[in-house]
Amino acid sequence: MRRVFLNNCDRRKHAALYGANAFYDLNLVGLQATMAMDLRAGDECVVATPGNSGNLIDFSWFRFLREDVLPDENGAQARVLFGDFLWSQEIDKAEAAQTEPYSRFFDVNGRFKRRSVVEQ
Repeated sequence: MRRVFLNNCDRRKHAALYGANAFYDLNLVGLQATMAMDLRAGDECVVATPGNSGNLIDFSWFRFLREDVLPDENGAQARVLFGDFLWSQEIDKAEAAQTEPYSRFFDVNGRFKRRSVVEQ
């Protein structure tokens, strides 16, 4: 089992867009098309979603089950990740930047990275 870190910096509501147990999506073209290609059932996925204020980050943990290709809200095809929700915690951005394993979502200056998939 491995752990994959996913950055939901746009605060997308995946379950509302794609149905129950959807927790992340990636484009089929461009840079995202080559990210998180080798997920296997049982892998842990950590999704970081900044709060509206920008000071809090929600870290939600999922157990990956499957991937489907589905149309997004604009009709473009996307790789949609589905899994079982495990737990979540909301942490202040400054604290999260100093806390493992969440620190990998931040650069050396404590700024939230914009990359969709943060490699372990």
